[in-house]
Amino acid sequence: MKWTAWICGLSIWCGGYQTGFAEPLLIDHQDTDLTALTEAQVQRAKSVLHIAYGHTSHGSQLTTGMNGLVDFANGGGLGLNLSSNIFDWNNGGSGGALDLHDYAMGGDVGYYPAWLANTTNYLNNAANSNVNVIIWSWCGQMGDKYSSGTLTNEYLQPMADLEAAYPDVIFVYMTGHVDIWDDADNKAACEVIRDWCSFGNRVLYDFNDIEHYDPDGNYYEWVNDSCDLYAYAGGSITGNWATAWQDSHIEDVDWYSCSSAHSQPLNANRKAYAAWALWCQLAADMDRDTLADVWEDAHGGTHLFAGGTNDCDLDGLTDWQEYILDQSPTNTSAPFVIEGMTPSNSAAMEFSSSAERFYSLKVCENLCDGDWSNVTGRAGTGGMMTLTDERPKTGVQAYRVAVSVLE
Repeated sequence: MKWTAWICGLSIWCGGYQTGFAEPLLIDHQDTDLTALTEAQVQRAKSVLHIAYGHTSHGSQLTTGMNGLVDFANGGGLGLNLSSNIFDWNNGGSGGALDLHDYAMGGDVGYYPAWLANTTNYLNNAANSNVNVIIWSWCGQMGDKYSSGTLTNEYLQPMADLEAAYPDVIFVYMTGHVDIWDDADNKAACEVIRDWCSFGNRVLYDFNDIEHYDPDGNYYEWVNDSCDLYAYAGGSITGNWATAWQDSHIEDVDWYSCSSAHSQPLNANRKAYAAWALWCQLAADMDRDTLADVWEDAHGGTHLFAGGTNDCDLDGLTDWQEYILDQSPTNTSAPFVIEGMTPSNSAAMEFSSSAERFYSLKVCENLCDGDWSNVTGRAGTGGMMTLTDERPKTGVQAYRVAVSVLE
């Protein structure tokens, strides 16, 4: 049977998002794969971030975990093969380290209004004018604030007020540690904070979520901050997920020993991994408009692209679309097009590609239904490339090429 191929054009997407508006950044147990981070991402975080961290004992799990991570990575833990001391950090960022001021503000966010006053005093001090990230942790007060009805006016709204008062600073929200003895309020408070950040397009480090999962992704509902497991809230201890995992894996290869207040080393390991995922994601898009800052800087600076909705060069494509296509947003360069189709028994689309983008060939057999399916795809080459549909064909088929940002 004869078949006919039509070229319909292209589609553009980025991680499921269709606009350039800010999206929430939610860091949790799904962001604890340290091996997913590249050296370039870590180096960028160290070059652009200036972090101030306020916490008491529970919050120290992040920084003690980050301390132990330096030697662990140097020794090739998790199979890492990165530059020496790549995960180093200190107050001031000397020696190429991440600039993180630990215990920058006294107390934790359970102490209102002290934490708010400490934050404004810190930011209003000219010596801290370069700080662009503020992160606070909880100790044990989160559930009590939920049950007393003060979680919003003593934490969420003051954080939002700080965001409005200091637009050049990213404020990182956090959930508190798990608490088996106040389990219902603890979980409910976490959901309120998550919803606030998700619907408000804010940044969240989900401390609590990380404590419910082991590195294999197993979920434990009834847990305490020590990583002890319980039969139910307030019930008897049935084990400890962290020590069980540590005992069945190799120290200094799969995990590392470090100080972990109130808990086990593995918990602090995972808090450190998630912290570095947070630093890297923040550094990639400091203005949080879903356009990579490196791309914006290469085309004149982040100030030119207000959320990607503008059309800086008036060529009919928004700046966000130009970003996804990896084209220049400041001159009317030729738009992305399918430049040809190879005449053969297999439909093959030819086009010019970017080495920083991923291209997918999609097919539709009924344009009225609009049901497009993926045929094949691969990363661009930086030059002309071809995507081919080698499946048997009948009837009429329409093709288009979709472009997305490489993960």
